Amino acid sequence: MHSATESIEVNATPEQTWQVLADLKRLPEWYTPAQQIKIVTEGPVRQGWQFILAVRTWSGVVLDALGTVKEFDPQRKSITWRGQATGIAGDSRWTITPTEQGTARIDHTFQGQGWLMFLSQKLGRNRMTVQKRLANLKRLVEAEA
Repeated sequence: MHSATESIEVNATPEQTWQVLADLKRLPEWYTPAQQIKIVTEGPVRQGWQFILAVRTWSGVVLDALGTVKEFDPQRKSITWRGQATGIAGDSRWTITPTEQGTARIDHTFQGQGWLMFLSQKLGRNRMTVQKRLANLKRLVEAEA
């Protein structure tokens, strides 16, 4: 199992941050390397909710990854989904916590396995991808706050 964890502070409230993070239909706007999303499960995001995310690998190949929400906790502002595609299976875990200044800190961990995950970890791309996701999410949340 390979893993990378990073955090970032956002100049927005935890509630404003959660509104963007929890709207999984918006993943292609910020979730690197997502290209587009197709919703499989109707209704609001919840545990068991599924989607297919078209993701572009570092080599330029686009894969369809089936995503399944494993945890969805609006009170704790925490969400985890598992994505699976050829060569990779991994969990994307997100938690939002308030700071003393009334803003939000986002913690993101991506851990997985498979040959694509092995290559990503070996080349240092997993950590860079986690950092880029956080920066993209921060930019989007702050633009809307």
